[in-house]
Amino acid sequence: MIDPYAVVSEADRLAAQSLWPGFSPQTTPIAIYDGGRTLLFRHPAPPQEFHHVPGGEGVWAFTGRHPSVVANSCAELGMVRTVTLLLPSTRAPLRTLAGLLIHEAFHVFQQERHPGWSANEAELFTYPVDDAQLLALRRLETEALRRALLSSTRDQALGWARASLELRKERFGILSQGLAMYERQIELFEGLASYVEHMAKGEPDSAILPEEEFAPEAVRLRAYRTGLALARLLDKFSSTWQTDLEQNDLTSLDLLLDQALATRTYDAPTCVFTPEELARTHAEAAKDIETLRERRAELRQLFFEQPGWRLVFLAPDTPLFPQGFDPLNVQIVAPNDVLHKRFLRLGSQAGRIEVFGRAALTQAAGEHPLFTGVSVLTVTGLADQPVITWADNLVTLKADGVTAEVRALAVETTWQTVTVRLEPGQ
Repeated sequence: MIDPYAVVSEADRLAAQSLWPGFSPQTTPIAIYDGGRTLLFRHPAPPQEFHHVPGGEGVWAFTGRHPSVVANSCAELGMVRTVTLLLPSTRAPLRTLAGLLIHEAFHVFQQERHPGWSANEAELFTYPVDDAQLLALRRLETEALRRALLSSTRDQALGWARASLELRKERFGILSQGLAMYERQIELFEGLASYVEHMAKGEPDSAILPEEEFAPEAVRLRAYRTGLALARLLDKFSSTWQTDLEQNDLTSLDLLLDQALATRTYDAPTCVFTPEELARTHAEAAKDIETLRERRAELRQLFFEQPGWRLVFLAPDTPLFPQGFDPLNVQIVAPNDVLHKRFLRLGSQAGRIEVFGRAALTQAAGEHPLFTGVSVLTVTGLADQPVITWADNLVTLKADGVTAEVRALAVETTWQTVTVRLEPGQ
């Protein structure tokens, strides 16, 4: 078992250096679930369900996983923003976990100092990930950014950085303003948290951007890395960019870099891709889009073919709305169907449903795949029949990874399928 105390201690050691103006992760409250209990560190007002750990100064414990700890993230716990960490069941490098803790602590800092950096996650579900032209432009942009990072000379780095920004301008000219803003805000929020983590761990720039780029649908994941790459280039070309961003957080990392490069008066080479590189990138993008479409259909089929019990919630009259989900683990598998691979919380006037640690599929009630509501929620592959109690139309349901408390019109069990029809709203 991984020692939570060792993770906190290693994170404090790595964060002893200056990582960002005003950022002090050593004072950030932390909640860590280690598989058996949730440990709470340096929280100013621990909720009453936590008890003090004897011999542990500033440490409290909760038996099991506290409901606020659903991801490596941050959450309101006792009215205080707190880092939440789920330790893996298998061994992992202590440095990796400590870096992750620092990453999430920076999110607490950002939410307090820069709330405008949070992105509108509704945009993620409408991103045209199956557009081959956009994918090719994105990959050329990423490769130019990678070459800028790895250039052996300052002039070469400047040339490829400018090429990357020009390709981005072309790509953003095709995307809607909302989608371009989504990328930029993820780069600020997740990219800068990745940058702080990268600095704390002392990782090389060669590890930032993979040569094979990212899967077509990995828009959010890519922004973690492009945001980090842009920040590292800003380190190279601007000595004041962190302070400038603290003083005016309404700009974006790519625009900051564009401004920094514009002040360079020396000549830099014009860096361009060869015709062969361009042709290969466009051909690979078209091929990967076809693979994506096939993979979506396969994922949907595999989900519904899972053996075991199936649980279906029907909400045709009062849709369920997202109250929490993991944006790094969602996949659109059909125009109105979203596969949630790890965590989902839905709610409405009829009650609340949570799926944790297993897959669930939502079917849209409106135009947006998720944010105009969910009419059907399905969970497959349950080893055992869900345990249900029903009194005065209030249904309490428990299954492996699924909990629900909803008002229902009917509960039907047919073969290995439990269907819960939710009560319409008033």
